[in-house]
Amino acid sequence: MALTGKDGGVYIGANKVVELSNWSLDLGADTPESTNFDSAGWKEFIAGLKEWSGSAEGNWKMSDTNGQNAIQQAWLNGAALDLEFRLNATNKYAGSALVTSIGVETPVNDKISVSFEFQGTGALTPTVAA
Repeated sequence: MALTGKDGGVYIGANKVVELSNWSLDLGADTPESTNFDSAGWKEFIAGLKEWSGSAEGNWKMSDTNGQNAIQQAWLNGAALDLEFRLNATNKYAGSALVTSIGVETPVNDKISVSFEFQGTGALTPTVAA
């Protein structure tokens, strides 16, 4: 069954980052080439290191001390955050990440928005409801 994103959110520990309206994750893996003389003319690869990164965006609200402001402080201090990217209450991805960028957009005719980009450091753990 398909899910909607309406129950999603980004959390720092137990604290939901407020006013966000979108998040995304990118999961990747290296595939080092292992082709050799016995490969019968075909390239061969092996599983390598995994990595992940993510982003989130929404309405700017730096008064969110345990959320948006905590992300900004982590960026200023070069500190990792323990993040959860939740699809809903029972489906989520959790891991530690560094904040790689913060974008603030202030259009004259619209709301102020913010975007955050993260680089995972270590494993990303999925929790999927049965």
